[in-house]
Amino acid sequence: MFRVRVTTPRYQQSRNYAGQIGEVIGHWGPETNEHGRDGYLVQFSDGNVVGIAEDEVQSVTGD
Repeated sequence: MFRVRVTTPRYQQSRNYAGQIGEVIGHWGPETNEHGRDGYLVQFSDGNVVGIAEDEVQSVTGD
């Protein structure tokens, strides 16, 4: 898919990954969470997959 950097973590699960880059492996939306947010399932280098809201990340281009 594509890669993103966690730039503005607002939730506990994303705070641990502030500044890190991960690969987007899926998407989640309002139909699958109680707060009606859109976001990505992001896999990080430690192997963890974390749900992160779209407004917490920016796309990364190149290496």
